[in-house]
Amino acid sequence: MTMTGTPQPRSHAQPPRVVTASASGLDRDRILVFGDAVLAAEDSLHDAALRTANALGARTGRGADVTAVPWSSWTGMTLLSAGVGMHLDNYDVVVVCLSGSVVHSRTTNTAVVGAARQALVLVDQLRPHLAPTAEIVVALAHKGDQTGLVTALQQARHDLVVLDTAPDATAPALFLEVTHLLLEQQRARAGSPQWLRSKPQPFEHRYDAIRRLGIVDAPADSALDRIVQQMAVLFETEGAAITLLPAGRQWSAASLWLPRGTAALQDSFCRSTVLRSGPMVVGDAWDPDRPPVVRRGPIRFYGGHPLEDLDGTRIGAVCVFDSAPRREDTVETDLLRDFAIVTRDTLYRH
Repeated sequence: MTMTGTPQPRSHAQPPRVVTASASGLDRDRILVFGDAVLAAEDSLHDAALRTANALGARTGRGADVTAVPWSSWTGMTLLSAGVGMHLDNYDVVVVCLSGSVVHSRTTNTAVVGAARQALVLVDQLRPHLAPTAEIVVALAHKGDQTGLVTALQQARHDLVVLDTAPDATAPALFLEVTHLLLEQQRARAGSPQWLRSKPQPFEHRYDAIRRLGIVDAPADSALDRIVQQMAVLFETEGAAITLLPAGRQWSAASLWLPRGTAALQDSFCRSTVLRSGPMVVGDAWDPDRPPVVRRGPIRFYGGHPLEDLDGTRIGAVCVFDSAPRREDTVETDLLRDFAIVTRDTLYRH
């Protein structure tokens, strides 16, 4: 089941130079694109990223998150400066689209080698910040014959995938096919980014992301309230909430049934949800045969999905809950993921 009727996003928080768009699905891949040569030029950056995420999701049968940093945000800068504050180790594939002074027609071998070196300086600055098995794709976005530069880059770094994405080339289809193959190969490797994302993230990453968001202790927001109300209606529960987990407490930005605001961590199901990349469902928290998640309280059924920052840092959860237990296999966890996406897009203006 897919969410419709996304509320208008909020106007505060993340600078507009970074956007993330998502295709539905629980076991998703994460792609980071510096530049827009492999995205649909006729769309806005967010719409182009969404189109790419949907196309990748259709190929893989999984969800996809595509984060895009436009040309204007890093032209003349290092990629690390353009992505300041982002946790690059959350990404499976990182695409660097090269244009401008780095990529243009080269008439001598010396010029080709020089261009390759310039490109590799940018790429080599990224590598230590990525997961060990993350893939880097270099896309050469310039009209003209780039054969020499492609060859020079491939010979210099055997761990790179180099694509010629000149305007007259079939760049989107080729990019999607190559990315799909890289993702499938990567999932078979130990220590892949997908595997790493399933583990608890450093607490400080979460705390920093929440501080940057600036929503904790803010007044109620009507857009978030509407999301919570829609969650309760679709899941047919007494309660629903959007929660964040800053240091030492749980804070609900919007809530039904339970009060909005601060709650003790001992009563927080979301404290456990934020530790994993996928949903958490507790059919009956009072069941004596299962390990307790929280102190015994009014909630018996709980279903939650992590709420993420634009780079995949888990900052809290969206959740539904009820005083009556229910079967865990009846809970639409993909719908919980859709609500997490809607909430992220509401918090982070694109």
